[in-house]
Amino acid sequence: MRRVIPLFALAVLVTGGVAASQTRRWVSDTAADLVRGRGEGVAVTSDGRLVPVARWRAALTLEEPTALAAVVGPKGSIIVGTGHPARLVAIEGGSQQVLAEVPAEQVTALLGLPNGDLLVATVGPAVIYRYHSGTLAEVGRLGAGGVWDLALFQGQVVAAAGPPATLYHVTEKGLERWVELPDTHARCLAADGDSLIVGTSGKGYVLRVDTGGTVGVVADTPFTEIASLAVAPGGVVWAAAVVGEPEEGARGGVTSKKPAGAAGAKTAKVSSKAASLKLPKLNGKTAASELIRVTPDGVVLSVHRFVDQVVSALAWDGSGVLAGTGWEGEVWRFEPGGLGARLAVVDAVQVVAFAGRGRIALTQGPASVLVRDPSKPGGGTFRSRVHRFKIPARFGSFRVAPRRPGVRIRFRSGVTAAPDHSWLPWTDWLPAGSGIVPLPPAPSLQWELEIPATALGGIDLVEVAYRQINAPPRLESVKVAEPGAVWLASPPPTGQYIQVDHPDENGFFTVLSRGKKAASTTRNGKKYWRVGFRTVSWKARDPNGDPLLFSVELEGEDGFILPVRKDLDRSQLAVDVTAVPDGRYRFRVHATDRVRNPGHALAAMALSRWFTVDNTPPVVSFRRKGESWLVEVRDAASALARAEYSRDGKAWKPLAPEDGMLDGTVEHFRIPVVTGRHLLVVRAMDRHHNRATAGVTEE
Repeated sequence: MRRVIPLFALAVLVTGGVAASQTRRWVSDTAADLVRGRGEGVAVTSDGRLVPVARWRAALTLEEPTALAAVVGPKGSIIVGTGHPARLVAIEGGSQQVLAEVPAEQVTALLGLPNGDLLVATVGPAVIYRYHSGTLAEVGRLGAGGVWDLALFQGQVVAAAGPPATLYHVTEKGLERWVELPDTHARCLAADGDSLIVGTSGKGYVLRVDTGGTVGVVADTPFTEIASLAVAPGGVVWAAAVVGEPEEGARGGVTSKKPAGAAGAKTAKVSSKAASLKLPKLNGKTAASELIRVTPDGVVLSVHRFVDQVVSALAWDGSGVLAGTGWEGEVWRFEPGGLGARLAVVDAVQVVAFAGRGRIALTQGPASVLVRDPSKPGGGTFRSRVHRFKIPARFGSFRVAPRRPGVRIRFRSGVTAAPDHSWLPWTDWLPAGSGIVPLPPAPSLQWELEIPATALGGIDLVEVAYRQINAPPRLESVKVAEPGAVWLASPPPTGQYIQVDHPDENGFFTVLSRGKKAASTTRNGKKYWRVGFRTVSWKARDPNGDPLLFSVELEGEDGFILPVRKDLDRSQLAVDVTAVPDGRYRFRVHATDRVRNPGHALAAMALSRWFTVDNTPPVVSFRRKGESWLVEVRDAASALARAEYSRDGKAWKPLAPEDGMLDGTVEHFRIPVVTGRHLLVVRAMDRHHNRATAGVTEE
């Protein structure tokens, strides 16, 4: 039979629990949270709303494996440049027509001219063709490298090529070298009034070239390639910086020349840099790409960093910037001030180009042409990210706001972090206003909204109530400190050793009060000594994050269970053990989470190691033998820790045991006799700080 004897008063020190609520809510109401989901016909706005938008639809999936360039033809058709084989393909009304077979590996850029002609740039070989009235004619050819982009600048066509990075004027006579740039490739072009913006590959520069051919560095990014450019009204430049493939041999300077035939050619120098791969970080992870914005006065701003997505295409849609990405085909949209959110996820690996002010998108994997009409929102669905619970949760009510006719919601749950075959199927569609999530407990949950075109104001909040299944607390360790050691948050007035004279209402043992100001940076406080105390500390956690209450008991070797304290919210006690007989004991620590789980509380218990309680001082005895005093110090329970002697009140001197080591419960010492009458005093202390003093008179 368990016998309980209420005895203890104690010192309570240090840590408390962390509060947690019974019912919690998964709230999705910010752009930062919503952009982690994916929509089709539903966009995430920069202010955190889900709104219906025009859906991207596949105008055509091409037979060719790649397509990197597209323009809108004079009669509204979409003209696409493909690769492997390289062709010009016209798409109209859901059908396609091959306009020309291009003698190259890949069409890299298309440019429609004011007279209706089409310029075609290629790689493998690097050639520019003119397409006119059904005929493809060569305009100019480079001996190596490729032509990567075309732009109409101040009435002249400029071609970007490399390696080395070079700008050419495209004339009736062919290609005329205009500017050499300090990089491997001139990758992309965008006209900005009287300046031409150039993105390079190899070192990742954004350069500005004026009509006279003078080059200035706009941005020197830590990435190796500028994949795309877009210029907004007012001279704001947007650039997509990615990790490309830096090549050796980029030129260290740039020779800038005026167009052929111009008088007074001049040369400008721009210093180069080694390709830097010290890429920016996002939440501790290396960014795969970055969207930057350059203000008209030259300030370079980081707009958005992508950890996984690689931005490969930009376009100004009339009021914002579209960004096409891969590794999963996505379209993002950014406001002029820089706020952005995901607009759509398309069925492709990568969005590689835009045309028609963002109305047309080219994708890769598969090579497809997507179109949409921004004036006709179609509505669609939006699927949230998966919400993962540390402990399986029971699901309660849901709420969708504002309440709009036709909006519906459904849910699914599972045990894995990502949906797979083990997940439960989607529930039936439910009216989106409020209701109960009809699913059993699970560690993962996902919702999907259906938003019709009529819900123009959108949805700005989805909320799901849940309560984690209660799991028992965990007591990870229980430790007992060395005899007499206690920890306080502030020092006592008595110095390093503490004396407390008055018991408290809990019993005849005293309580060591907790100070208001910490005297140490350690978790436990600062170490002091109090004879007769043993400090027990423990580590505990609750899987649900519930606050815990603790109870402490002292168990004797004979089986007695002695209650010490109940309902503590801290993890350390300094217990006065002078109230129990000498012997072996251990602490029992109990933890409960009943504060947050009334009526359904769970508990845990852990034991400390066995330790010795020794409140009995050593015994010192003297015996004279010849010219020496033989001193024996004997302790009933613990080893001796110190022995010293004094003669006639002089300073204490340490005693060395005869066996050379002070480590036993019985030790012998030898002190030489001194002639004359003297008082010899010996004092000894055991490991539990119990002290004894004895003396003898020498004659």
